[in-house]
Amino acid sequence: MPKLKLALYWCASCGGCEIAVLDVNEKILDVAAIADIVLWPVATDFKYHHVEAMEDGSIDVCLFNGSVRNSEHE
Repeated sequence: MPKLKLALYWCASCGGCEIAVLDVNEKILDVAAIADIVLWPVATDFKYHHVEAMEDGSIDVCLFNGSVRNSEHE
């Protein structure tokens, strides 16, 4: 079975919830066993242009945190 393509992203929020995910320590390896984390700006070096370059279908599930406040967030 192919691995899930997972993204973690936030918009209008402080980013604390994103950092809290890092507090799972080695348990993140359990997630990595079933999912490829394809987007996680707080833990990897992703910029807006990287997201724009992603093909449709590059993400199966996104854990989205915060609210959409401007056109960049859309």
